[in-house]
This record gives sequence, C-alpha cells and structure tokens, in this order.
Amino acid sequence: MYIHTRAFFFLLTMGMALSVAGQNITGRITCQGQGVEGVAVSDGDAVALTDGEGRYALQSEKRNGYVFYTLPSGYEPRMKNRFNPQFWARLSSPDRGQREEHDFELRRCNNTKFRMLVGADPHLAHRSKDLSQFRNGFIPALGRELKAAQEEGMPIYSMILGDLTWDTYWFANKYSLHDFMNTCKQMQYPMPLWPVIGNHDNDPSVQQGAERNDFLSSAPWRDVVCPNYYSFNLGKAHFIVLDNIYYKNEPKEGAQYAVGAAGLRNYEDYITPDQMAWLKKDLSLVRDRNTPIIVGFHIPAIRQSKDNAEPYAHMKDSCTERLCDLLKDYRQVHFLSGHTHYNYCAQLPQWPNVMEHNIDGICAIWWTSWLLSGRHNCSDGSPSGYSLWTFDGDRVEWRFKSIQAPYDSQFRVYDMNSVKKYYAESPTLRAMFRQYPDRKDYAQVHDNVILVNVYGYDDLWKVEILEDGTPLPVKRVHTEDPYHVLCYEVPFFKKHGRLGSGSSAKNTWHMFRAQCATARKPVTVRVTDRFGHVQERTLKRPAAYSLDMEVAQGSM
Repeated sequence: MYIHTRAFFFLLTMGMALSVAGQNITGRITCQGQGVEGVAVSDGDAVALTDGEGRYALQSEKRNGYVFYTLPSGYEPRMKNRFNPQFWARLSSPDRGQREEHDFELRRCNNTKFRMLVGADPHLAHRSKDLSQFRNGFIPALGRELKAAQEEGMPIYSMILGDLTWDTYWFANKYSLHDFMNTCKQMQYPMPLWPVIGNHDNDPSVQQGAERNDFLSSAPWRDVVCPNYYSFNLGKAHFIVLDNIYYKNEPKEGAQYAVGAAGLRNYEDYITPDQMAWLKKDLSLVRDRNTPIIVGFHIPAIRQSKDNAEPYAHMKDSCTERLCDLLKDYRQVHFLSGHTHYNYCAQLPQWPNVMEHNIDGICAIWWTSWLLSGRHNCSDGSPSGYSLWTFDGDRVEWRFKSIQAPYDSQFRVYDMNSVKKYYAESPTLRAMFRQYPDRKDYAQVHDNVILVNVYGYDDLWKVEILEDGTPLPVKRVHTEDPYHVLCYEVPFFKKHGRLGSGSSAKNTWHMFRAQCATARKPVTVRVTDRFGHVQERTLKRPAAYSLDMEVAQGSM
C-alpha cells in the first residue's frame, strides 16, 4: 500500500511537471513564503488558478505582453512607491516558444471593511499650473481620507477612471504616462491606486491602420501603468477594470494634428471581443450572486436623456446591453465612469441591479477655473471632487466629496433674486448673452425662486425646501448651475471675449426649484440621500450670489 501511494504521488507529480513544462508562462504566488491557492492568473486571454502550492501555468499567445493575477480577498499586493500595486508583470519576450517565470508576493490584510476613493480625469499635461493644483488640491484630499480611514481602523484604496494624462500634450509638453507615474511618486501619492485607461491615455503617434491603431496606441499604458483590463477582490466585493476606448486616430487630409500626433485622436466607446471573452471567464469564478460587482471604465455606459432624464444605453454595438446581460444575475452592480467632467447617476429599467455613477473631474475644467476665480468647478456646477465608497461585507455606501472646502457639502442653494439682479446688471454677462443668445439668461427668472444643486443625487434621494418652516412644492428641473457661470464663464469671457470650447455650463438633472411667497423669509433646504444621511442648512434672505457663497453656506 505504501509503495502504491508513493507511486501514485510520483505519477501525479510527474504529470503536473509535464503539464507545467508544456506551458510558456509559469510562476508562484505566495504570502510569507507560503503558496496561496485558488488565485486567478491571466494574460488577458487565458485564465488559470494557482494550485495548493501557489503555482500557476499558462499557455499564452503573449499577445498583450503581460501576466497579472486577480487579487484574492483578505490580501493586498506588494506595493511600489506606496501607490503602485505590483499585481502584474511585463513578459520578457514576445516569443511564444520561450518559457518564462513570474512570481508574485501578497501580504495579508483584513479588508472586510474598507474604503475606495474614486476620482476621474486629472488630465495632467504640464500646463495651466496643473501639477501644483494636483499637489495642493487632490493630494491633500487623499491625505484627509487616508487619515480618516486609519482613525476608523480600515484600509483605503483609490481608483482613477481614466485620462490620467492628455494625449494632446504628450509630445508638445513632454508629459506622458511615465511622467504621471513619476509625479505620483514625487508627490507621495499616499494609497494604492487602481488605474483605468481613458481616451487621452493612448499614444497619438500611432498610425498603423484601423485594425491595429487601438491595440498599438494602448501599448504604452500596458508597458508603463498596468494591464488595460483586469480584476481584483477587496473584502466581499469584486472589482473589474475595462478599457472601453476604441482609439481610432484616423488620418484626415488637410487636418492639423497636435504635435507628435499622426491622426485626429478620435475614438469610439466600445469594449473589444477579447475583453468580453476574458470577462466571461473572470465572472465564472465569482459564484456568489450577492457579491457586489464594481466595474470601472472611462466613458459612461448609461447616459441620461436631455428631455426627461430617462436613461439610455450609450456604448457602440450594444456593448452596454451585452455587459449588463453578463451581470444580470448579480444582486448589485455599479458602473464607475468619468469622461464627462460632471456628476450623474442612472439605471436602465431592464437591468435594475445595475447603476451607473458618472463622476466629475479632478481637474474640473482642465484646471482653468481655479486660475480664473480660485474655485475648482465643473460644468454642472459641482465642485471638483470624487466619490468616496465604504464597503462593509456586502453592504455598500457612497458619497460625493469635494476637493476644496467645504469638503462634505452635498448641495448649493441659490436665492435667485440675487442671481437675477447680477445677470441683469453685469456688463460682461449682457455682452456674453448678445454673443450667445441661446444660453440660459437668469435675468428672466421669476421673482422669489430658490434653486438647489444636489451634486450626487439619484432617484432615491429626497430634496425638501421650506420657507419659514412651510414646505414648498419642489420640482426637478433640467437647467444650468449659475455658480459655474460666475466662477468660470464670466472671467473667461472677460479675458478672451468668447466662451471656452466644451466647457460652458451644461444643463443637469440634479437641479431642484421651488417658488417662494416672499423675498425675505428664511429658506431651509433638507437633503436626504438613499442611505438616510441628512444634510440641512437654513439660508437667510436675501442671500448673496458670490464666489464665497459655497464656503459661506458650508459653514451653516
């Protein structure tokens, strides 16, 4: 019996060795020297699991040039420079006949309860004093959240949802993905960062034709930053990062390109079949349907109609629908996106378990609003900010946070009598409206109106407006935020005699209107989010319309 057992073990070991010998990418995943079993490892196409000794083996086409593992719950990856998780490795050779070995090291971490800070669109390009604003604005915000999480005894991580850089300036300003990573190192980015590729993170110098441009233009990302699609587990949540940028960079005769660019830098919002095939394999390993699924990509998959706030699928070739179908059996799925530089939440009725969270820009209006007025403000009137998520088992909460004080303010209130007066009397605004007659002119607004911008609003929030204690009817409206006009458009128009392209105030559906009976009675605004958190402030009227109003209201 003993001999037979030894023989069986010998044959089993030989079989494993022969199997591994037939694979061209092998390695071991360990924690404190011990193998970690059941970890998914992938080259972006094939997926394998580690055995009881933490060993894995893949037969790879080496198409993507990397290998990565899906971080298992209860662990953290080895970190580089504090912010850069080492969950992947570049392959040594593109030769499929050459075997190579890549080992990874984990450390244990109790992350059943944790925070995830989600931002988007830093657009660092070494222009508009962006590096100093990033250092003095976003980096301190990370520090505040790190300190708060540490005081509560939980780990904290971060995601940036694309456009870390700006392809327009890769060559003109000599600032590319290498420089972004160096900036984070030099500024001591204080927590792990899980990055997402954006359209502006693709190499604009690539021109190899429609079939190759997308893959080749994302090569610097795969070489410098990390895989352009991957997954990881934290606590009970499963995170998926996808690349939904199909970067075409088409040439056009007679067109003027950015310095170093070989085409128009154009793109489509699309998820390639290779990613979809990998995603099916990844999800096959997530068997608990109560697992919160968090999917990060750059361009939103679900948009809101301008007519009635109804959501609609946005990605090309039904990628939104196909993605939602893959995820339909999970209890809660959250899409995290950026790209637009404004906030909204949306859900498609046929997939009620899926919710899109589009998050405004770290850079606001490409870092220019601060230079013009000393305020970071986005085109929907939201302050430049991020979304802070708390995970406790399978319970998930999120909250909008501002990069500038007041950091936790969820809304801004307008006494429209003051706004109306300013719009009617400002020479700059009157000149602007003569040049842009289709813009919203609040000089025409009714007397005694209250307008409220609720930055992180979704359909389960409640907005109440009371005049001297009396509740008023509240109507959700699709309109501009006057604060963005004040802190960006007025100084920009005064300086340039025109409005900036693509950065003017945009109508948004997180605005709320009430009609007061008087001009002087105080107004109380009470906002309750979907988790029951209440924020309330009372505005004495007449209330000022000024650059300082946000800070003044935040102290109420």
